[in-house]
Amino acid sequence: LDDFNERLTATVNASGEAYLTHTRLRGRLWLRLAVGNVLTTERHLAHAWDLIRDAASTTMPKAA
Repeated sequence: LDDFNERLTATVNASGEAYLTHTRLRGRLWLRLAVGNVLTTERHLAHAWDLIRDAASTTMPKAA
């Protein structure tokens, strides 16, 4: 899962439309999305979520 999260982060960040960061907690990689701009709306968050979901679907290893 850590490798998947690293690839997902790289894919989202390469889009230039959102930026994910990560942290390690109990030895596992966790993703973070920080929202700091007061002009951020629900539409922006929905778009970020769409980017994450799209990246996850293209990053997910194919079943054998």
